[in-house]
Amino acid sequence: MTKHLTVILGAGFSANAGMPTATDIATKFNRDLKEKLLSASSSEWFWIDDKTENFIHNGKLNYDYLAYSYVFDELVKIYIFDKGKFIYYEDFYQYIIDNFENPEWVENLFQTAKKALLIDKPFFLEEKNSEYYKSYLFAFDHKQFSRVSAILNYLIGDILAVIPKQNEELIEIYKGFISYITSFDEVDIFTLNHDILLEHLLNINNVNYSKGFNIENSPIVHNDEPVPYFNNEFKERIRIHKLHGSLDFYQFRHYKNEGMFSQPTDKVDYYMTTNYSIKHNSQIVNPTTKEILQDYNFDIVPKFITGTRKTEIIKNDVLYKKLFENFENAITSSNNLLVSGYSFSDDHLNEKIKEREFNFINHNRSKDYPFKGNGRNIRSLDEL
Repeated sequence: MTKHLTVILGAGFSANAGMPTATDIATKFNRDLKEKLLSASSSEWFWIDDKTENFIHNGKLNYDYLAYSYVFDELVKIYIFDKGKFIYYEDFYQYIIDNFENPEWVENLFQTAKKALLIDKPFFLEEKNSEYYKSYLFAFDHKQFSRVSAILNYLIGDILAVIPKQNEELIEIYKGFISYITSFDEVDIFTLNHDILLEHLLNINNVNYSKGFNIENSPIVHNDEPVPYFNNEFKERIRIHKLHGSLDFYQFRHYKNEGMFSQPTDKVDYYMTTNYSIKHNSQIVNPTTKEILQDYNFDIVPKFITGTRKTEIIKNDVLYKKLFENFENAITSSNNLLVSGYSFSDDHLNEKIKEREFNFINHNRSKDYPFKGNGRNIRSLDEL
């Protein structure tokens, strides 16, 4: 009989590598954000913190960096006023999503941010300067409200992109984890983390894995080479399912031509890359004939779910829906469960976990396994 292991990873797993926790991310937002944002010519956004002088210079060439830094500064102020404190970034994200459904609320937000900017920089409106500085105010007068959620994804992604510890230290920290999972014949790892630490750990330990993205029959190409796209096929015995998305997941929406204009359709493909050129210059082709069907992608925002109401997104998105089905299938057929750094706060996962009594190991520094089963709670990965 095949020896199978199901693994669930949460933020605590990545914290062992010095990756930012929810509290760390909250701290990044819960401060004066004026002029803390950078806007690249590629439309990607970054924090100014720890960037080189050249990077900062280039990030300020696009005038919108200033306006949206004031918009986010006001967003945080309003959020804290309404909530009493900055709770955590997923709640902040949901707060933005909910309130941006109210155009009047958003209009007031942008106007308040504009007033704050002009208080700090009154010379923007002086007659001799007004023409020169009008580009900095363009975002207030020609609002693109949808950009705010995209900027938030970029900013979270920028925080999670760097793995602080060196490979030698990572190998030592996670050696118990690697040894344990590789002792099984088949492993399904379901991670809630957006970072790519897990993939990096497996790479530096020379452990093969699949993520459900493949180049065979891919409808997405770059420089005539196929790009890994999501088809939910896993070819290795260790399978990674990024249940809430990842920093290296991108969506390619199909468009159709209607006269002189192109209109978005409901069809999307997900592709995977950390390569700048692939993100920006991929094309959709007919996988059989290689005919180019679409040579542009307007959406290069990294795709991961955040906010406090993920269930609806999971139900209605081709990628997340399939990944969650994988979770349901693994949970119903597996006897062995390893949990690391997951705080059992996602109801849509808990409902499935508690349906069975597993042979479990729960790695959590502060919370014991809350459901029935046979196993043990550990505080360190070394105990594996």
